[in-house]
Amino acid sequence: MFIMKKIFTMLLLALPLFAISLELKSGYVAAHTEMLMDKTIDPINNHLKADITIENSDISTIKGKFWVEMTLFTSDKSERDEHMYKEVEADTFKLATYTIANVTKTEGENSYIINGTLDFHGEKKELSAKAKITSTEGSLNIDAASMILMSDFGIEMPCMVFMCVRDQVDLLVKATF
Repeated sequence: MFIMKKIFTMLLLALPLFAISLELKSGYVAAHTEMLMDKTIDPINNHLKADITIENSDISTIKGKFWVEMTLFTSDKSERDEHMYKEVEADTFKLATYTIANVTKTEGENSYIINGTLDFHGEKKELSAKAKITSTEGSLNIDAASMILMSDFGIEMPCMVFMCVRDQVDLLVKATF
């Protein structure tokens, strides 16, 4: 009986050491670029997926990954979307995945840097994002922003006459757990 109590006590003490899996309630990835000398291009993907854990409600322990299907990005022009799918070879590289390495608190209320690896178009690159992460009323909210150069992932942005799509793409990720 004494041994059973000891085992039970040890198990109870170890419970806080286990990570809790968070359930994604809603989320999206928005991208922004521009066609030089023309207008902005703002596709959005409302089908964000995530496999995220946290230990003891400590934001700095967040681990896991986010991913989106490339063919689910849509903008105000479906024809342009089809061209985008071809440029990023969405039939071959179906997913873009971001794996979190660590989360670091920075100066400012609820301000963090999320460091990780972006797997996009068959290339893996380290990527940091500035984030505002809040925990309110049982929900965890992540608002993260970063930027990539498409050329870093082997993608050449298209040009039409003198109008070229900008190589830089600004990314915004919003997720609620």
